[in-house]
Formats: sequence, C-alpha cells, structure tokens
Amino acid sequence: MSGLEMDRRVTEFATRLNKFIRRRVSDDATADDLTQETLLKVFRSRARWPDGERLEAWLYRIARNTIIDHYRRRRPTEELPAAVAAEPRDEVDELRTAATATMRRFLADMPELYREPVRLAELEGLPLAKIALRLGLSLSAVKARVRRGRAMLKKQLQDCCRFEFDRMGKVIGWERKRPCDC
Repeated sequence: MSGLEMDRRVTEFATRLNKFIRRRVSDDATADDLTQETLLKVFRSRARWPDGERLEAWLYRIARNTIIDHYRRRRPTEELPAAVAAEPRDEVDELRTAATATMRRFLADMPELYREPVRLAELEGLPLAKIALRLGLSLSAVKARVRRGRAMLKKQLQDCCRFEFDRMGKVIGWERKRPCDC
C-alpha cells in the first residue's frame, strides 16, 4: 500500500479510533489528546507497518499501547512513609497464600476437562500456547476450557463470598456470605 493510500485510510479511520479510546478513558479531552498522540505515532512509524497485517488491527494496537502509556504516566509515585515501608508484607503474603489454597480446593471439584488448563494458566502462569502444546490440544480448545473453567471458579467464589471492587476492577474487600471452605 502506498504512503498516500495509507494516510487516506488512517484519516478515514480516525473517528472510529477516537470512539475506541473514548470508551477507555475518563473524559473527552483526554480521549482527543490520546487520539492525536496515536495518529502522530502512526504517521511517524508508518514505514514500519508490518506487511500482511490488517491496518485496523495495527492502529488499534498502537491506540491500546498509547492508552496504557497514559495510565502509567498518571500512576502516583509518592514515596511511602518510612514506617509503612518498613512494615512486613505478612498480611499480603497471607492473603495470597489463602487465595491460592482456596483456588486449589475449588479446582479439585472442577471437572477434569477444565481443571488442568485452568491450573496451568492460573497457578503456574503458563501462556495458553504452551498449555496447548503440553496438553496436546488446539489453542482454541485451551482458550475455551480456560475461559469456562474461570467462569466456574468465579461462580463458586461469588456463591460463597461477597466482593467489593474499586473502579478499576481490583478487589478491595470481601466477606463470606455463609460458612464455606473458602
């Protein structure tokens, strides 16, 4: 594709790109700034566009990376007070250990079809492609099994516990709904 043709297609795509970014940031002005920054990155790096890759996919990838960079720049970098920094991380480690133990108990009750792919993905942190190779399955089969297994785990957790999330989706609190093994 010629440079002029690419410029024309990117310009036509700018509105969709702005809508994509707008759904992922808090205000319109930031979305406009990030759209402009994304388009600038695209035009500067258009010579490096991978041949054979769909232009839209490449544009969305650049937009996603620009959004990630935006949130990283906004992340507070305040120093912790010395007293807080010196505190042991026992509570965090204890919660992580409890969460892993709970997940192992729930995994034990899961049908074998889903148990091993979820265990490898969640507890061992293996990429889905490596899980597919290890289990002799197609990548799409592993993706489906991990997705369904995670849904089963989520249902089990939601049945026994009530979770409180921050606006970014991270768990900030929880309590048991009823006595259970979690």
